[in-house]
Amino acid sequence: MSNTNLQSPNMADLLAGLASNEDATRKMAAFKLQTLTNDPSFAEHFCAQGGLTQLRDVVLESSGNTLAYSLASFARLLELDQGWDGVNSQVVQKV
Repeated sequence: MSNTNLQSPNMADLLAGLASNEDATRKMAAFKLQTLTNDPSFAEHFCAQGGLTQLRDVVLESSGNTLAYSLASFARLLELDQGWDGVNSQVVQKV
């Protein structure tokens, strides 16, 4: 049983949410991502779809709960050894 097919339609929405100019939309996407990244196959798919770059941008451009949610998602990806390509000096400085 593969969850990837079930989650693929949501991936586009999630990526669009992370790229949104509206903080409320980015906040909701980052909040949802925290749970989704608990699934290693989703985390791998997320990174393969370019999500890591968008998540890094949210980390660098946000504050408050949006920043907290995105950092939690980033940390989970790192635990799964999926997010190291997204770590740069700007991310380290922001953290």
